[in-house]
Amino acid sequence: MKKNIFLLLTSTLFILMLMYFYERREIILNKEILLNENTYIEYPYFNKKEIDNYITTYLNSYTKKQNDYLFIDYDYINESNRLNLIFYIYEENGILVKETSKNININLEEDKAKINTSISKKKKEYDYIQNKMIDINKPMIALTFDDGPNHNTSKVLNILEKYNIKATFFILGTNIKGNEKTIKRMDNLNMEIGNHMFSHKLLTKLKNEEIKNEIKKVDDSIFNIINHYPTLVRPSYGTYNKRIKSLIDRPIIIWNIDTLDWKYHSSKNIYKRVMKDVSDGDIILMHDIYSATANSLELIIPKLLKDGYQFTTVSELLYYKNIKIEKGGVYSRAR
Repeated sequence: MKKNIFLLLTSTLFILMLMYFYERREIILNKEILLNENTYIEYPYFNKKEIDNYITTYLNSYTKKQNDYLFIDYDYINESNRLNLIFYIYEENGILVKETSKNININLEEDKAKINTSISKKKKEYDYIQNKMIDINKPMIALTFDDGPNHNTSKVLNILEKYNIKATFFILGTNIKGNEKTIKRMDNLNMEIGNHMFSHKLLTKLKNEEIKNEIKKVDDSIFNIINHYPTLVRPSYGTYNKRIKSLIDRPIIIWNIDTLDWKYHSSKNIYKRVMKDVSDGDIILMHDIYSATANSLELIIPKLLKDGYQFTTVSELLYYKNIKIEKGGVYSRAR
């Protein structure tokens, strides 16, 4: 009899303890949305109709997107009258991984949920080929250098490497011989290498075959050094017309800010010309063959970095700005 009473008391106590801890448990479970047989999204389930419907609708909007890769994670702070829910969304497209964090504030009043429509979003992109973070909310520009390489180009590369930024170099064919090591260094530093014709002749004065030959000689020389061809062309003097566009089998890159460093060999003057008009999406023309140009970079780069600018190659700039490029198309800025 005593044994039965003891078992009854023990069982009752165990049940009471279970009830106690059940009431104190955190009522948040993981559920999932199946995207396909190999991919799914886990998400929090709060057992509150307003919250769960909102979350399900929000996540379903992502399942309809065409992404190479999609991953969504979450975190939350659950207080007595407030729920702060954070989603981290990672989407891969090409060489970019875009990360978006979405902060959702939910007020809990009388056991009902009130969704705060004031939602803060932060976006950034990571280029896993160039191994750098791209913040698409911040301005970006492309520095371009013509007519090199020569003895001064190494100084320009030293400064770019110092600040860990990339630029685009349009190589002049007559300056390739004797500067092969410099071109290899450009490539090793992930600088973009473009074609600036062989002899810097005015293309409008040349015949079709002469123009093609100007391009081909530079292409072949650069391929022999770095084992890949330039993907961009900048015509001599930035001159083009309908005929020239039809002969060039890749994007034609011009500029919208000319530093006139070829005319004014003053680092301060070059700095002022950039700062006067610089804005998001600009393509800036410089020449790596001048000492004043290299010196101006020590003024320009720190200032623009401080102002929140990001430095990219021309191809990156057009890509990040969602500008579709075509062969024979002319691009002077990314807007």
